[in-house]
Amino acid sequence: MLKLKIQKEPYWLELGYGVKVKVKPCTSSVFYEAKAYMNSKLAELAKTYKANKEAGIEDGAAESIESPVKREALADRFLLIGLGIAGILEWDGVMEAGENKSAPLTENKIDELFSNFWAVAENFRSQYCGLREVLEAEKNVSTPAPNGTSAMGEVTAEDAEKMAKPSARSTNADI
Repeated sequence: MLKLKIQKEPYWLELGYGVKVKVKPCTSSVFYEAKAYMNSKLAELAKTYKANKEAGIEDGAAESIESPVKREALADRFLLIGLGIAGILEWDGVMEAGENKSAPLTENKIDELFSNFWAVAENFRSQYCGLREVLEAEKNVSTPAPNGTSAMGEVTAEDAEKMAKPSARSTNADI
């Protein structure tokens, strides 16, 4: 059971490699804004593809829309960038290439970060819009246990003292 009580204040996510982002809570409005961004980018790419095809121009980037696998990858990429645009309020640890100054928080820089550092992008995705955020906000007994089980329960049996010795007649199949 989940209570409809989600974090309302911005919070920081540690994405690895010294990158931290301050985000607003991943609400429906943030998600749908990101989805609209994804749809507009895919529509733009499809329009470019169609125009290039009619003109007889080959464009590798636009042609990737023909492949279902590449199209899905593009959709995931655009959705993640959209989540960054809609959700990231500020960041720390993102520097301009070749300079010792912070990169501005812009659509292009979010795209650059997520496109060039897939581990940072995946950390953002899993921390920002994963079930963990919902369960963390809930702080109920349904949160995953440290050993990976889905819920904590009452211990009903004691741990075994030690393993019994196999009998002389046992085989490997018996063990």
